[in-house]
Amino acid sequence: MKLILKILMVDDHPLTLRGYELSLNEYSDRYIFEFHKANDSAQALKLIEQNEPNFFHIIFLDIRLPVSNKNSLINGEELGVKIKKTITSKIIVLSSISDTQRIYSILSNLEPNAFIIKTEATPELLLEAIDHVLFDKEYYSPKIKKLISIQNSEHPALDIYDIKILYFLSVGEKMKNLPDYVHLSIASIERRKKKIKAYFGNNYATDRELIETAIKKGYI
Repeated sequence: MKLILKILMVDDHPLTLRGYELSLNEYSDRYIFEFHKANDSAQALKLIEQNEPNFFHIIFLDIRLPVSNKNSLINGEELGVKIKKTITSKIIVLSSISDTQRIYSILSNLEPNAFIIKTEATPELLLEAIDHVLFDKEYYSPKIKKLISIQNSEHPALDIYDIKILYFLSVGEKMKNLPDYVHLSIASIERRKKKIKAYFGNNYATDRELIETAIKKGYI
């Protein structure tokens, strides 16, 4: 007898969502999938709110999502943290991000049940990840395992507040206005900027250099 699984897929590329759906339906002999799709954070939260708590067994979550002004969420990482505060659905991150520091930050901040690089997301690997998370086991795709094994943990990973600081600097907000968006004091923001500079290996970086590094690594 096949198990019915309700899956919420969150990705801003409709073709990617369709690909996951077709692949899993074709290759699975253990599950019957009921797919629900969201292209941004607002749609994802609406679907979650419209259903009973823990209605979704699994959430496929992309990290690079459009910024949601409605919910003040800047990416899928922040959406995932918000989701985990309200429901216990298993979260499988599916991302094209390959920077070691960025992946380490996502693992530290979000603690997803599984993390898969999109280029490795074969039907067999996705089904293996689903099997693992349903039995409360973590699952990392081969590239993730390799990347986290070489992570230099000399500096703590950047958290959600650090990333929001980088984002609002990148869209041109002045330092004096950041407390309105990040909800931290100027002194706390300055301390965090020093932490970010150290994490990126440039204690004397300008705001522009921080932004360029953040973009290159996939933080914004």
